[in-house]
Amino acid sequence: ERGGAPAGGSKVGPVAGPGPTAMRLLTHNLLQCHKKGVTNGYPLIIRPAQMKYEESPYNKEFVTAMVPKLEYDALLKALQWVREFHPFASGEALPGGLPELPPALPMEYSDDEGFLKKLHTVLFDIHLVEGQLVCPESGREFPVTDRIPNMLLNDDEV
Repeated sequence: ERGGAPAGGSKVGPVAGPGPTAMRLLTHNLLQCHKKGVTNGYPLIIRPAQMKYEESPYNKEFVTAMVPKLEYDALLKALQWVREFHPFASGEALPGGLPELPPALPMEYSDDEGFLKKLHTVLFDIHLVEGQLVCPESGREFPVTDRIPNMLLNDDEV
């Protein structure tokens, strides 16, 4: 239960119409800057203009299978950046607020149903619809438009 959020999810900022699924924090966890000369292009800083909470069905087995693929510290940073987005900071976007994850991945996470449900919400239900992903080293901005991150580099950046 997520504090009575509507089954269809709540929309934040300008209304997001139907279309492809928004970029989730799971996707963000896999992206990095490959600009020429960059040695530390991960994790990309999230600068949201529009975000969306949309509840999805919980699947314990799938969430558990994703954990070894995650960079947990990068996920915590992403969650921190999302918390700074006013509608999430105020609780307007997600009744009850964003879930709190522990500072370290629990050793026995596969048996911790409460942790897995919170992780599911963070990975699959929080979407970046519009905004920027920013290289932490070079400051290069990658736009996210209509839920799609554009990670293409210019010829002089390759």
